[in-house]
Amino acid sequence: MKIIAIRSVPTDSNLLKLLNKRKVLHYIQRKDGHSRSDIAKALKLSKPTVSNIVDELLEEGWIREKESERASSAGGRKPFQIFFNENAAYIVGIDIGGTLVEIAIMNLAGKLISKTAFSTQKHVGNNFIQTIANYVNTLTEQNGLESSQLFGVGVGVPGITDVDSGIVIDAPSLSWKNVPLQSQLESLLSCPVYIDNDVNVAALGEYWKGAGRKNNNMIMITLGTGIGCGIIINGQLYRGASYAAGEIGYMVTDKDAADKKYEQTFSGYGFLDSHVGGPSIAKRMLNHAEKREEKWTAKKVFQMAIDGDQLALDTINDSLSHLSFALINVISIINPERVVLGGGISKSMHHFLPHITSTLEKHLPVQTDITITTVEDVSLLGAGYLILKEHESILKV
Repeated sequence: MKIIAIRSVPTDSNLLKLLNKRKVLHYIQRKDGHSRSDIAKALKLSKPTVSNIVDELLEEGWIREKESERASSAGGRKPFQIFFNENAAYIVGIDIGGTLVEIAIMNLAGKLISKTAFSTQKHVGNNFIQTIANYVNTLTEQNGLESSQLFGVGVGVPGITDVDSGIVIDAPSLSWKNVPLQSQLESLLSCPVYIDNDVNVAALGEYWKGAGRKNNNMIMITLGTGIGCGIIINGQLYRGASYAAGEIGYMVTDKDAADKKYEQTFSGYGFLDSHVGGPSIAKRMLNHAEKREEKWTAKKVFQMAIDGDQLALDTINDSLSHLSFALINVISIINPERVVLGGGISKSMHHFLPHITSTLEKHLPVQTDITITTVEDVSLLGAGYLILKEHESILKV
């Protein structure tokens, strides 16, 4: 099957044709099983225009057509129904975390075909980018796919990324500064690569498959090694003037504590990261516990707090206080329809969500829904969706 993607911005002469073609394809993606006539009527395009576009899309492999089981209402020949070909190509999503690098292959509808993972810190500084490319190639081969079937690769990075140049400006947990990740991966994988901040990528995943289906104005807060915020306004990511919008890990939620020396999770991490992030919760529990266990984890501290351990509860409540006031500040500025909590720590948050909501209600004049993501592999999905959002092609959303 021949798959055609547009690699450059179209000229004025064929721009209208591209827009109409994209409009028809997006309609078919949303509403499978319609005839050419149905599509022309719904999009207010002429039947010959739609018919020509459908023929092109069939030839390029983006759609498939089959005869309807029922005749048309006017009788006569049965109409042909048109369906989006979800497996016309495949996309790769990569989520680079401070602990794990996760990689997944999915089809164009976001159905995960296969995924794998490896330790981040074990490979950082040791041909790390080459290792990522090797895992992508291995996963592709294991699933019987050719590299030519890959539409592109999306990557979420734990740091500030220049999405236009493809450079990771600063990623403290990876010890990266000004790393040309996009160009290096493209040379190793021979397909389009797009990168963005990992929280922006998670927000895209939530927008594609979760709360964003109903909320065009939302923020995604990820709670993990650090704290991040992805902002979607009117259905579009807001990245800021220097790609640093949503870096709430640097937010100060206690000016007196911030004036004093505090232990950072990683060099370069901010105040909120160092009071709410998973490693900070574990370290503070270790510092205060009489029984100094070697392997404290945030998950364990949360469970102990739920079970009634007072020291664990004090530790968690202190972190949640910082998080709550950070949310108050963010919501006051952005006024989103919904705040979605994600990341590893969010899986332990259900028991404490009423406490956070109660704090917000005390200080905010307008209430915002606070939920925990129910989308599995939200960051991997978002990395895949990044390709569909950014790559200049017939599929661009």
